[in-house]
Amino acid sequence: MIGKVLNNRYELRALIGSGGMADVYRASDNLLGRPVAVKILHPQYAKDPIFIERFRQEAQAAANLNQPNIVNVYDWGIEGDIYFLVMEYVEGRDLKDIILEGGPLLPERTVEIALAICSALDAAHAQGIVHRDIKPQNIIITKDNQVKVMDFGIARAPGGAAMTQTGTIMGTAQYISPEQAQGRPADPRSDLYSIGIVLYEMLTGKTPFDGENPVAIAYKQVREDPLPPSMTNPDISPELEAVVMKSLSKNPENRYQSALEMRSDLERCLEGAPVNATPILPAEESGAGATRTYPAAGRGSISKAWIYIAVAVFMALVMGIGVWAIVRGSGGVEVPNVVGMTVEEAEQLLEQDGFKMEIAKQVIDAEQEPGTVISQDPQAGDSMNKGGTVKVVASKTPDLASVPDCRGMSQSEAEAQLLAAGFELGEVTEAYSQSVEKGLVASQSPEAGLQAARETPVNLVISKGPEMVSVPGVTGLTQEEATAQLQEKGLTAEIQEEESGETEGTVIGQNPAEGTSVPKGSTVVITVAAKPDNVEVPNVVGKTQSAAESTLINAGFQVTVIEKQTTVSTDVGKVIDQSPAGGQTAEKGSKVVIYVGSAP
Repeated sequence: MIGKVLNNRYELRALIGSGGMADVYRASDNLLGRPVAVKILHPQYAKDPIFIERFRQEAQAAANLNQPNIVNVYDWGIEGDIYFLVMEYVEGRDLKDIILEGGPLLPERTVEIALAICSALDAAHAQGIVHRDIKPQNIIITKDNQVKVMDFGIARAPGGAAMTQTGTIMGTAQYISPEQAQGRPADPRSDLYSIGIVLYEMLTGKTPFDGENPVAIAYKQVREDPLPPSMTNPDISPELEAVVMKSLSKNPENRYQSALEMRSDLERCLEGAPVNATPILPAEESGAGATRTYPAAGRGSISKAWIYIAVAVFMALVMGIGVWAIVRGSGGVEVPNVVGMTVEEAEQLLEQDGFKMEIAKQVIDAEQEPGTVISQDPQAGDSMNKGGTVKVVASKTPDLASVPDCRGMSQSEAEAQLLAAGFELGEVTEAYSQSVEKGLVASQSPEAGLQAARETPVNLVISKGPEMVSVPGVTGLTQEEATAQLQEKGLTAEIQEEESGETEGTVIGQNPAEGTSVPKGSTVVITVAAKPDNVEVPNVVGKTQSAAESTLINAGFQVTVIEKQTTVSTDVGKVIDQSPAGGQTAEKGSKVVIYVGSAP
């Protein structure tokens, strides 16, 4: 699933969690450019039309919740046989991990967390939504210590039935209320019981009831008394213990009647004020008796009568579920498979079998001809009464348009250009560019001018400007060594030769200098020592001093003049000897000594 894009918008990046009903992915909302969490239902639920209908209703209800302590539900959708929720992406740790790693929390911190949970549930209950699965795993503590309640995915929406599987009570056995354990309807007070369990675990590091299997735990939720948490953690105040025990009353009438009422008592705990809680234990819950003394650590053995009753109740539930399944399966007609047919063919076949057809959605599918049924709900082989409606998703003809050229624009300008042309902004990444100014679009995919379906996401690469590198020092290296070092830095060497007394091929200079910051790909000029040229020394014997000097200098030599006395009057002022002699070869730039005659 990693890399898959749902509804041409939500790109799955990484699997971050998996539960009994769904997998959760970290994803990118390519339209709004923000991270999100996408919850995808497991395939067995996606094939159950009753479950899906409830999922739709409850996703819509959860999306209406807007409270700081609730993980927001942004969107929901269907793509093929994939049903998904799009939620706020929250970075943090769940409360279960925190308790497992650090043990019991301080009472003050416990109350602070419980206050936030109550605030979240107060907002949900005000809209008629019961969470039904409050537990530490569904409570996230963010990096800035904010408390977030998540997973309203099995919540009961106003007027809707609770989402359940055949023979399974939704929720987690250690945290469900007694009425949920008995298969009775849950209401807001059921969530408050679960908060009591979470409070108990935060204060003691363990849940009040545990067992070998969920049935054993559920039995204890219904029949056994919890030990007061102060017996495990003596730092718990009597006021806070009273709040916990009241919320754990077996009879919903004896619990807090609203999250707001429970929050008020928790606030009194923080202030050190008396609380209104008067916990009532199961023995008194049938009447209005006063509070009794909490039981000691030793629990009496469960009577055989209760065991017989529990077995009888369990068998009755199993038989009831079996009867329900038989009744459910006995009515209705098998839904035919219309996936892959044209819309017209599908409608004709469904009408022949006594069903109606509704096109729930049309999507662009490059692998299917336009007008082809891609998916259906209910699935092929499911039973449904005649006259029922089969909803289908069909492929449609893509509306093609020319992809606009966004290169050289800012990201906001490019996004506006794409939206105006009917496209969507896809993934935005950054890369160095030697030719495009920082902050502007350097490239795009699909490329400008191509014909593509409208709503196609166009990915942009934003220039980070040229990548800068530091010029290494290469003076003193050989030409080959210097060129290799420059290439490692992404630089190009330009060679210039200069005659020098240094060893031939040695770098005697560079430009720019060592340590200079330049764009990657720039050229560095290196000056390399060249072997001097050997040229023929002109013969200047017999020439005047000035003529000889001019001749030698023009030939590339340096001149040293030495006067030498002569008795020949015509040699005075003229070169009477030279070294090296004329006709010999010498390095260009070397010295030639001339001897000029002078009178004695």
